[in-house]
Parts: sequence; C-alpha cells; structure tokens
Amino acid sequence: MIAEHNLANHAKQNLNDTCVHDWYRFVLAYPDHLVSDMIDYFGIQPGQTVLDPFAGTGTTLVECKKQGIHSTGIDANPVAAFACRVKTKWGINLSEFDEQSGKFMQSLKGALADIFPQSSQQLSFDDLAPPAENVPFSEPLVDVDAIQSLIPKNAISDLPLRKIFLAKQLLDVLPDTPIKELLQLALISVTIKDASNLGFGPEVYVKRKKKEDVDLYAVLKAKIQKIRLDLSLAQEIEEPGKVTVYTGDAREAGKWIRQPVDFMITSPPYPNEKDYTRTTRLELVLFDFIQDRRDLREVKEYMLRSHTRNVFKTDNDSQFVDDIPEIQSLSQKIEQKRIERGATSGFERLYHRVVTEYFGGMYRALAELQQIMLPKSKLALVVGDQMSYFQVPIYTARLLSIVACRKLAYHEIGTLLWRTRLATATRRNVEEHILILERN
Repeated sequence: MIAEHNLANHAKQNLNDTCVHDWYRFVLAYPDHLVSDMIDYFGIQPGQTVLDPFAGTGTTLVECKKQGIHSTGIDANPVAAFACRVKTKWGINLSEFDEQSGKFMQSLKGALADIFPQSSQQLSFDDLAPPAENVPFSEPLVDVDAIQSLIPKNAISDLPLRKIFLAKQLLDVLPDTPIKELLQLALISVTIKDASNLGFGPEVYVKRKKKEDVDLYAVLKAKIQKIRLDLSLAQEIEEPGKVTVYTGDAREAGKWIRQPVDFMITSPPYPNEKDYTRTTRLELVLFDFIQDRRDLREVKEYMLRSHTRNVFKTDNDSQFVDDIPEIQSLSQKIEQKRIERGATSGFERLYHRVVTEYFGGMYRALAELQQIMLPKSKLALVVGDQMSYFQVPIYTARLLSIVACRKLAYHEIGTLLWRTRLATATRRNVEEHILILERN
C-alpha cells in the first residue's frame, strides 16, 4: 500500500496552468496540475486514451489535449459538458474569431448605451429593443418568475440580470458555430464571476454585499481577449490530443464508448451532501440548459446519489452493495445515530440511504468501465473522506476499493494522500485521496 506520494513535481506542460482551464471553472474541480502529475505518474504517452467519466468542466480533457493524449469525457451536468466541448475545440480561425467577436461586442456596446445609458434606470424586459442593424430579439425574452423559482434567492441582482439577457439575446440570433459557443462560454463565465452575487467556499452561497451593477462590456471584453490569447497559444501545439465529450450518466458509459481506453483519471462526486446542480444552477437556468423543475430532476437522475436532494423513491442502486458488510454497517450506524438523536426531518431520514445508493451507483459505474478499460489499464479516482451529519466517518477511497476489488475485475495498486481539508459542517480535518486501481 502506498501511503503517500510526492505530487509536487509537475509534469512539463506546453502551456501555462491557467491557459484554457480558466475559460470556465467551478469550485468542485480539482487542479490541472494534479492531472499532469497523474499523467507523469502513470507514464501516459501521446496517442494513448484517457477516460474521465465525471468530467466536470474538462480539467482532465484539457490537460490531456495539451500533451497530445486523446481523451473521452462524460458528465451528467449539461452546462459542464458544454464547457468541456468548448474548451477542447482549438481549431478556430483566429481572423474569423476576431471579426465575429468584434461585431458582437460592437452590437453589445451600442445596445448597452441605448438601453442602460446610466445603468440606473428601471426598465422592464419589454424595453430591450433591438440595437443597430435591426437584430431581432426572440420572444418571449425571459420568464422572470420561472428563473427566480429555480435559482438561489438574490443570486443575481436585477440590473446585471437585464444586461446578461441583453447579451444573451444578441448571441442567440448568431449562426451556430464554434465561435458562437466560445462567446457563450465567455458570457457564462463572467455571469458567475463578475455579475452574480454568488460566492464559493466550498459551498455555494449568496454574498451579503450584492452587486447592483456590472460593467458587462468591460468584463466580457477582457474574457474574450483571454480566450483569444489562449487559442493562439494552444494552436502552437503540433499534435494536440483528440477529445470526445458526452452528456450523460457515467453508470451507462457503455452506451457511448465502444473503443477501449488505456487509463482513467477522474474525480467522482463524494457522498458529501453537496448538490452538484446547485453549484451551477444559475448557468443551467439563465442559459437554457434547463427550463423547469422537471428538467432539473432529469439532470439529477443522471447523477450519482451523493446527497439527499437527489435520492428518489424509485432508486435501487443500493441493491448492488447489499452483500458488502462494511457499507451496510456504515449505513446502519448512521441510521442508529439518527434514531438516538430523535432526528426526524426528511434530510436526516435519507442520509443513511445516500451511503448505500452512492456506493451502489459507483459499483454500476465501475462495472460499466471494466468493459471499456483494457487489461492492465490504470485508474485514478480522486475522492474525499467525509464526516457525516451524524459524526460517522465515511472512508470513501477505502470503501470504493472494496467495491472495485471484491466484486469487480480490479485490484488496488495503492492509495495516495492528496491533501487534508477542513470539513465545513463539522470543523474536523478529513483526507482526500487518489485511489489507484488496475484492471485485471
């Protein structure tokens, strides 16, 4: 068993750490240098293929592409999958990018000046008239009530929201091209970072001090310039890796992936009571990835059951770990703690079930993946231990190793200690590990 590994010696990269990665990130992503470290640790060579079945915003995929390594990503969150696709399309004609982004920004500048001359007047969405060139706006522009019912309260103030929708409407009428997608991703990024009231630390929250306005033209211009610079640097790579991205459930990976893969580097959700759709809720709603609560539920159903807000009555992944006493004992211990405390809320009643549904879901994912992984191929799973709501520790890496090695065609090479962090709910230190498996 490897107890610890020095992850400080980063693999050499063709591009700096922020290049492409910073186009759009979310707080739950792992750092890009961890991926380059694992590429070096495994000795992955250009032309080989890496799978990330929980791709997030594409950290693994971007880093592999930089180093000439092919990669495939899957993510159930549609905004994350969109970001993966956009961040790994580098074959953009820069002259065309300059022309189209320049026209868009000029239209936006004129529209903002016409509609928000002082950025203080109160306007209805009906006041958003087309700017120069008579670019038509789609109807209806936005259902404000529907938006407010789906996003955290006060997640974005009224004036920044109006400006974002003005820019979005200008983008919506453009032809569907990779350049349009880049501009959309830029707008999504500045919406969260510069226009919203959201903070991340690591839970998503609404800041006390609200942003009542934003210089959207300035922040979006800076983001587009950064993307343009990164594209020019990325295009200097002679043979970047090929990337394929799917939106879907990792527990059904075999639906899309037919060709065997050489390695896997991923960070699945932890059983940590974090709602992974809440982290990206503003993007999902404002940019039409979901329309209503039914769409939101569908996204959650494609995800591992890592928190009580995405456990449904019809779920039955727990059946796959009924015969693993360590997981059953853990679930029973959590439930016993609940009973002892007299805790009766819906959240508290579901917590023990999250454990069995989560590890049952990971069993399903690993079972699918063993059909795709080549014999002797290596897997790196970045996962964190948890201290449950009832102060019962969940040793995620250890239990995943039991699931993979006892019931499936894997064996453990070792567990690397990646870092120690302070759990926000319990104020206790918990460890995050890199579980290294090999396909038999």
